[in-house]
Amino acid sequence: MQYSNSDTVVYVGCGERGNEMAEVLMDFPQLTRTLPDGREESVMKRTTLVANTSNMPVAAREASIYTGITIAEYFRDMGYNVSMMADSTSRWAEALREISDVCVVLKNISRLFD
Repeated sequence: MQYSNSDTVVYVGCGERGNEMAEVLMDFPQLTRTLPDGREESVMKRTTLVANTSNMPVAAREASIYTGITIAEYFRDMGYNVSMMADSTSRWAEALREISDVCVVLKNISRLFD
């Protein structure tokens, strides 16, 4: 993000461990980038963070990527050049699988009452 030329950056932390997400939140304000005129600017001025730790509900982890996409689309529609990063998509996929498994179980349970 420090070297991105995008107008705005959306970072989604999906299912990260709490201490990893805390580290991101503490490190980001310290990052700067050099503007074309030589001035330094905080990366946070153009960054939106969506934080979802691994101890949050599965539905929240699943929704975090979609939330990030919606935010990125909003800025895109406003005419900004947008970069979006998601970490970790494998944990997002795990959340999707968990929700899918629950749906199958609920479907099988509902058949018992038909």
